[in-house]
Amino acid sequence: MKLRYPDDGSQLDCELDIPDGTRTVVFGPNGAGKSTLLRLLAGTIGDSPLDATYLPQSTYHFRGTAGWNLGLGLSAEQAARARQLADRLGVGHLLDAKAVSGGERQRLALARTLARPEPWVLLDEPLAALDAQDRMKVARVIVDAIGDRGAVIVTHDQEAAAVLGDHMVVLIDGQVHQSGAVHDVFAQPADGAVAAAVGLGNVLDGTVRVTEGPLCSVQADGATIWGVGDHELGETVRVMFGAETVTMYAGTPPSVGSARNSFIGIVTDVRPIGRFYEVILDAGIPIVAMLTPGSLEALGLEEGVPATAVVKATAVRVVPS
Repeated sequence: MKLRYPDDGSQLDCELDIPDGTRTVVFGPNGAGKSTLLRLLAGTIGDSPLDATYLPQSTYHFRGTAGWNLGLGLSAEQAARARQLADRLGVGHLLDAKAVSGGERQRLALARTLARPEPWVLLDEPLAALDAQDRMKVARVIVDAIGDRGAVIVTHDQEAAAVLGDHMVVLIDGQVHQSGAVHDVFAQPADGAVAAAVGLGNVLDGTVRVTEGPLCSVQADGATIWGVGDHELGETVRVMFGAETVTMYAGTPPSVGSARNSFIGIVTDVRPIGRFYEVILDAGIPIVAMLTPGSLEALGLEEGVPATAVVKATAVRVVPS
C-alpha cells in the first residue's frame, strides 16, 4: 500500500508491503517516520486502510482505578480477556489501584489493546517503558495474544525486533530501504544506510539443546552456538550477535583461545559498508563479520577463500522466538 504524509510526502512517502498473518516490525532510527506510518495505518491521521486495534507510544491513563482504565471501550467479553492478559503481564493485582507506574500503565494499555478483536494489531514501541527483566515475558504475551492476526510493530530496538517480528521493514527518512525476513535483513543489509540502522549482523533461529548456568547451547541449521540466555530445553529461540563481535582467521587456525563458538567455512561475499567491510562466511549457516580495510588485507580474505569465524559465548544473546 502507498503511504504519504503530509500531502507533499515530507515526513513519509513509501510503498509498504505487510503480508497478512505476519508480525511485521517497522525498524529504523529516531525521526525515520515510524510512528507517523503507524498513525496512518491506525487512522489517527488520514483515512485508515486497516481494521486495527492500536497502541500509541504514549498511552493514556485517566482518573479512576487501573481496572476502570483497563476496561475502557471494551465489551464484557473483551474486558474479561483484558483481565486475563493483565494477569499474564503482571499487573492483574493492581486493578483496584488508582496510582500506577509508567511501566504498569504501559502493560495495562497493552492488555486492553490486545484484548480487542480487530484483525490487525498496531503497536508503537510496546517494550520501551519496561524493565529489562520484564521485556521477554511481555514479548511472549504479545506474540501469543496476536495469534494468527496480522500485526505492525514499531521499534528502534534490535532485540525487540528479533523477538516480536517475523517480517521486517527498515524505514529511513520516511522511505522503505529494505524489507524481508528478520534474519535476512539483519544478516544482509541492502546498503550502508540499512547496515548503520540495523547494526546487528547475525540473527539465527534454533532450538535449545543444552543449558549450563547462564549459558545455553542452540542447534541452528546443523550448527551449534553457545550464548547467554535463560531458556528451557527444547525451546525455540533466536540467536543474535553483532558482526563487530566476530573475529576472523584465514584458513583453519591451530587455536581460537577460550571462545566457545568457532565456525569453519568459505567466504561467499566481501562488500564495503561505509568505512568497513562486511564479510559473509558460509559455514553451513551464514556468519557475518565486520572488518577494517587493514584487517581484510592482512588476512587476504576474498570470495572463495576458506576462513574461520570465532565468537565468544558472552557476545551472543539468546532470546525467545
